[in-house]
Amino acid sequence: MKAPLLRDQVALVTGGSSGIGLAIAQALVNAGMRVVVVGRNRTRLRAAVGELLAGAQGGSDERGATSRVLAVTADVSKPGDVRRAVQQTLARFGRIDVLVNNAGISGRGRVEDLSERDWDRVLSVNLRGAFLCARAVLPSMKRQRRGYIVNISSLAGKIGMAGSAAYCASKFGLVGLSQSIGEEGAPWNIRATAICPAYVNTPMVRGAPVDPSRMIQPQDIAATVRYLLELTDYAVVKEVVVERQGAE
Repeated sequence: MKAPLLRDQVALVTGGSSGIGLAIAQALVNAGMRVVVVGRNRTRLRAAVGELLAGAQGGSDERGATSRVLAVTADVSKPGDVRRAVQQTLARFGRIDVLVNNAGISGRGRVEDLSERDWDRVLSVNLRGAFLCARAVLPSMKRQRRGYIVNISSLAGKIGMAGSAAYCASKFGLVGLSQSIGEEGAPWNIRATAICPAYVNTPMVRGAPVDPSRMIQPQDIAATVRYLLELTDYAVVKEVVVERQGAE
């Protein structure tokens, strides 16, 4: 997918109503793509669409962008919601070229203190949700014989951290899932990349032991996603770690 070919490609972005997901959706709208933003909160989704339209650039004015943005209220941990989101995307745009598995929640707690409910809650969104979304889009990508699945993991998917057992497990698992998707999808020219950012300055990390001025920004991850999509079809970047230079 070279840059000119991004125009009119279709991307489905989960967790697209704020933070990293909203920044990614904005970058893809500005690249001329048709973008479906998925989130659980209808009010926040409406506000996100307003931001996307107001921020449309690169020849994608607000009027033109309106026909290329779709909001779908769905919980990615629920198979029925995921199927409906994919069906609505295909009904509106006819195809899905890119899936960005970004939906995620945080979860603090040491192993001995975690309840099964808290453990399941984190993994159901961060890992099960990504699996359900990938499973739902792969048939259409195979028919097209091309596709790209971007999984937003974390540096916590590379390095275990005390007090974040469930979150780390979910993000380590997402890296493994991404690798398996890439291996299984290769015969159909379906690529997969796991992006593993350090702390990103979003509401989800409020209270983190890092000064916000030392964090990377959602736009940094959005730029990384766009870079990956603009690579030639035969180039595969399986994993990317994004940190702030000199953050230590």
